[in-house]
Amino acid sequence: MPSFEYQAVNPQGKKLKGFLDADSERHARQQLRDKQLMPINLHENHKRGTTSKRGGGRVSTRDLSLFTQQFAALIQSATPLEEAIQVSANQTNNKVLKRTLQAVRSKILEGHTLADSLRDHPRVFPPIYCALISAGEHSGDLAKVLMRLADYTERTQQLRNTVSQAAIYPIVLTIVALGVITLLMAYVVPKVVEQFDGRGQELPLLTRIMIASSDFIIHQGWMVLVAVFAGIWVWRHCLKKPAFRLRVHAGMLKLPILGNLITNLETARLLNTLSIMVTSGSPLLDALRISQETLNNRVIRNAVSEATDRVREGQLLSKTLNDSGVFPPISVYMIANGEHSGELGTALEHAARQQENLLTGMINITTKLLEPLLIIVFGVLVLAIVLAILLPILQLNNLTQF
Repeated sequence: MPSFEYQAVNPQGKKLKGFLDADSERHARQQLRDKQLMPINLHENHKRGTTSKRGGGRVSTRDLSLFTQQFAALIQSATPLEEAIQVSANQTNNKVLKRTLQAVRSKILEGHTLADSLRDHPRVFPPIYCALISAGEHSGDLAKVLMRLADYTERTQQLRNTVSQAAIYPIVLTIVALGVITLLMAYVVPKVVEQFDGRGQELPLLTRIMIASSDFIIHQGWMVLVAVFAGIWVWRHCLKKPAFRLRVHAGMLKLPILGNLITNLETARLLNTLSIMVTSGSPLLDALRISQETLNNRVIRNAVSEATDRVREGQLLSKTLNDSGVFPPISVYMIANGEHSGELGTALEHAARQQENLLTGMINITTKLLEPLLIIVFGVLVLAIVLAILLPILQLNNLTQF
């Protein structure tokens, strides 16, 4: 059924706009009149079905998680599919998601399945989302799958929030500290140095270093900014090359603390995706293929890709993951137990929970260690500036005593 975008005026003279589904433009105008709305502008919206596919906008994980929870609750309460989508579209405040849901509803009214309708909007609904919906439709237990999907999106959002919140404080502290130090070097140090000009006094080494640094910031500071922005542009350009990105990601995994955090984060994402797909009835090979797309590190993604090929050849998942040498041993061990007991889905879910708890603990410990370390480093820098200012004053006082 075609979808129409309209602008209309209600009896109170207020302008309204929105979307509605109708067989024709005449039918759409009649629907507006039935609602006591006077149409001002009405046209068929041909782009709504492909907006997300062509880059019409993305939907945040938080909005998608909220929609999934509401949609799952409606389906669980035996609300008809078309009506549940309409209610969810009316409930959301995200305009991109609202338009997308209206387009999905139109496709369903035309006779398409929910999974096929969602696949038309890959920028809004990721492959795992569509695959799980398809599995639920084929099994006839869509409500149960949606509840699992709602839990999955919520856990994914919580995991992302944990990582983001852990990074915010060190970043803010670093920016503020660098700003304060730059202001001190650019404005305070030169004012103090003026007091010692013409006295013929040899300044301490630390003071001379600070004066040279201050002059550099004042006169060549713009060059540093240009170099930083140029370096960022070159870095991002180089990261687009697969070979360079692979080397960078491999190097990141070898770093003492960051490497462990990345490994645990990617493992948690992988196990979360595998557990929700396997327990929802998706084939393991499909689950592995889709799980690769949720991973950011190219080394770990390649390891999963190789594991997928070996599982297709008949090898156990636990053995292929263990042979890669990338994934934590405890997760591999729990997967192996699930394979031998025939409860792979349950084992994957337990492994995912364990990995999330381990990652949260590592992030908390790393943050607590990083915060005092940054404070000490920037405190030492500020102390050096203060000493550079005080030493000439103390030296001058000593000279005047003789």
